[in-house]
Amino acid sequence: MVGSPGDGLDGALHEGLDFWSAAFCAALVLATLTVWDLVVLDWIIFAGLRPRLLVLPGTEDMAEYRGLRFHLGAALKGSPLIIVVGLLTGGIAVLAT
Repeated sequence: MVGSPGDGLDGALHEGLDFWSAAFCAALVLATLTVWDLVVLDWIIFAGLRPRLLVLPGTEDMAEYRGLRFHLGAALKGSPLIIVVGLLTGGIAVLAT
């Protein structure tokens, strides 16, 4: 039987919320946000559209604004944090239940 609507994620899982389920769920959310940030914000808005409002004065001619690989490299540098934050979130979720 599935938990009642007020039970949240813990009630939706038959055996409760364990560490690995919470850690995986948090890491998946962060990975999704990272990909969205890379594609929508960095590639489409910053590299593609490049509105004047978002360009800092004196940096208008920087090649990094148009460099898709530059934005990909920056996103990959932050990717290990997805695992760290996922594990921390898993621990917090288990302690809170």
